[in-house]
Amino acid sequence: MTSLEVVAAPVFEKADLDWLMRRREAQAQSLGPPHLTLVFPGSELTPQEFAAEVKSRAAGVKRIRFHLRCALVVPDRQVQAFHVFLVPEEGFAAIVRLHERLHAGKLAACLRSEMSYLPHVTIASTHDLAEARAIAAKLNAGEISIAGRIDALDLHRRDGDVVRHFGSVALAKPRLFG
Repeated sequence: MTSLEVVAAPVFEKADLDWLMRRREAQAQSLGPPHLTLVFPGSELTPQEFAAEVKSRAAGVKRIRFHLRCALVVPDRQVQAFHVFLVPEEGFAAIVRLHERLHAGKLAACLRSEMSYLPHVTIASTHDLAEARAIAAKLNAGEISIAGRIDALDLHRRDGDVVRHFGSVALAKPRLFG
């Protein structure tokens, strides 16, 4: 089954990116760079229509700076697991507003009504709640602090487990005085 989605692959400092990738591979069995999913599968649009809608909805949105400072355990009933998310303290509202803006038009069908949107980077996944809580507690005790920036939105086409990038939408550069 083919599906389309929008993700943001943030820009991180190299040391932070390396740490995130090592942790995600070891504890979330997730390969590749960390990302924030902004539009989940569910669209009936063609890839060209999807790209045009994302470009239209993201027009004028400025690049988003954020700061991951909190680890949070979130249950996933669908796969019967617990995920540990790194959640932005700064930039949270800007990411949520972008998510809402993307879903205001033709992509409304992609909105997941069964749960609230929570911007995050998955850092760990486990079937054991105590283990997930211990991972989150250790991260929070260490006062995690990872700065990132979203410069563009990546458009992905997913065919089963195969994900292909088919476009990118740049966010606006902030002007000197706002």
